[in-house]
Amino acid sequence: MDNLTHAALGLSAGVLTVRKGGSLPAAAVAALLAAEAPDLDIFIRNANDPLVSFRWHRHFTHSLLFAPVWMLLSAIFTAWFFRQINKPGVHWKDLLLPSLAGVTTHLLCDGCTSYGTMLLWPFNETRYAWDCLPIVDLFATLPLLVCAIIALIKNSKRLATAGLLWFCAYAGLGLYQHQRAENGLRQWLAEQKITPERIAVKPTITNLILWRGIWLHEGVWQVGAVRVTPFSEAQIAPGDKRVAWTIQAEGNPPRGSFADDIIHDFSHFTQGWNAYEKGAHGVSVGDIRFSMLPTSGRPLWSVYYGLDPKNPKDFQVEVVMDRDIHPGDWNHLKSLLLGTNPSFVSASAQVSLQAN
Repeated sequence: MDNLTHAALGLSAGVLTVRKGGSLPAAAVAALLAAEAPDLDIFIRNANDPLVSFRWHRHFTHSLLFAPVWMLLSAIFTAWFFRQINKPGVHWKDLLLPSLAGVTTHLLCDGCTSYGTMLLWPFNETRYAWDCLPIVDLFATLPLLVCAIIALIKNSKRLATAGLLWFCAYAGLGLYQHQRAENGLRQWLAEQKITPERIAVKPTITNLILWRGIWLHEGVWQVGAVRVTPFSEAQIAPGDKRVAWTIQAEGNPPRGSFADDIIHDFSHFTQGWNAYEKGAHGVSVGDIRFSMLPTSGRPLWSVYYGLDPKNPKDFQVEVVMDRDIHPGDWNHLKSLLLGTNPSFVSASAQVSLQAN
């Protein structure tokens, strides 16, 4: 999740785990640093590897096995820092538990999102994603943050506990809503007599009402908005379609080439959720799971292979990020969230799907 949420979780963990008679500020700082430390992987860089951020973000730095490293570094650094500002009596051993609690909140919190976290590295490289929280969710973060700050000021374990309970309850609600959204989507697909080969439901920004559904059927991906509100049937708004990428797709780079390796590594990262689009000068292989809109087939990130616009005689391979907001996108998202979009049908409705 976002770093503000990690900070609030870390502070709450520090207040709860401070040693009796120990320094609350030191415990809070140690837990906060440990709660932010795994994201230092964003500084891993390699100019010759366009996929470096995909390879290493939420990789070994986010594994349970690596957590003691962050615990130790955070405890030692915090004790050193407090000595530097003339705050004696803070020993790094007393900060181990707050640091461990802080880093654990980070790993479990990131596992709640859709990106995927290698919690069990090196035993496996599965990216665990429980798909119950968006990366940014103000309803989850703001109550937690308020409780954490007041708990720190007043040294109140009760308030710190309240903040963490709120966050856990909200994540639990996310799991429930996710299951409702997936069940509603499966029900609707069954009404269309579609048996999907793959299906997923992902949260959208700062809410647990609107979800992005993705399914594969007969070599074609389709996406759609899934809206679930309390005490009502799920609603589905069908969206774009995209052809699924295969290793036989027209325009792929030569087998064994650098570009071929990049596309296959990207496919490993996406776990095969790859859409394919052929343009006039090359092909794009995109991660269909993520987009700016729940009904859009424009992948948030993709790999492009084709002619270099600056040198049309050469081929290039590059990662392309698509975070563009087109005119009308915000109004479209608002209509989906509020349920006023005319594309919505109930989960039990039978409609004819049209290709986009």
